Amino acid sequence: MPHSHPQQSVKIPTSTQFSLFNSLLSKEINFPADKLYRKAIRISLDRTLAALLAILLMLTFSVDASARDYESIDNIRIAIQHYIESHLLQDKDSDYEIGHLDQRLRLDRCDQPLEVFAAGNARLIGHSSLGVRCRGSKMWKIHVPINIIRYTEVLVVRQNLPRGSVLQNNHIESRKLDISRLANGYFTDKSEVRGKILKRSLRRGDILTNGMLDVRKLVKRGDIVTIMASSHTLAIRVKGTALMDGRKGEVIRVKNQSSKREIQAVVVATGMVRVSM
Repeated sequence: MPHSHPQQSVKIPTSTQFSLFNSLLSKEINFPADKLYRKAIRISLDRTLAALLAILLMLTFSVDASARDYESIDNIRIAIQHYIESHLLQDKDSDYEIGHLDQRLRLDRCDQPLEVFAAGNARLIGHSSLGVRCRGSKMWKIHVPINIIRYTEVLVVRQNLPRGSVLQNNHIESRKLDISRLANGYFTDKSEVRGKILKRSLRRGDILTNGMLDVRKLVKRGDIVTIMASSHTLAIRVKGTALMDGRKGEVIRVKNQSSKREIQAVVVATGMVRVSM
């Protein structure tokens, strides 16, 4: 049986170690510079080719885009103008605004006349929209916001008025305004507001609306009123006492002073009511 010899470590003297280290330092270490250079050249060429390819694609897209024929924004606007002026403007006191059309909009040129149509919310006054579509070989459709403006003489107060004022002709005047902006309503006829009472104070130039006005009470509870009853051949007038307040046209309870009966009567004027026979 063969004998195994224990492995012996070889000790290198310290002086020898320093000698080897110094020799390594003194030797010139050569790197494969030619390989690194070729690799750098190859990376540079790859990047250059990629950049050239990107530029080529951009140029190709640009040429293709410039070669395509797009619908003019002006054509779309002119079509909308023609539709509004033909179908929506009511008179010379009307005007309109067309919403913004982005110049970057890219729609294929239509080989058929552009068709303008009223959208579901189209109105003869105020803000709405119109549709524009192409029914040609390359169909498309867009919606454009519009605003139809209508000017009308409306009633405004010509001076500051306190709450409870009874409106008279010298309190009001007419002014031409865009009624598409008057969502709360307005009046045009002075007879509609004359004699009505202000529910709140108003400033000069305020537009009169129905919500600001109250109908003056022609009869107040406790007033002595004239009760009228008439037929084709007979007319009767007696005195009575109003048992409740009343405005023109309202039905109130009245007590006949002669018979002491309570009856229903219609207010027709200040201190006057009418009953049917």
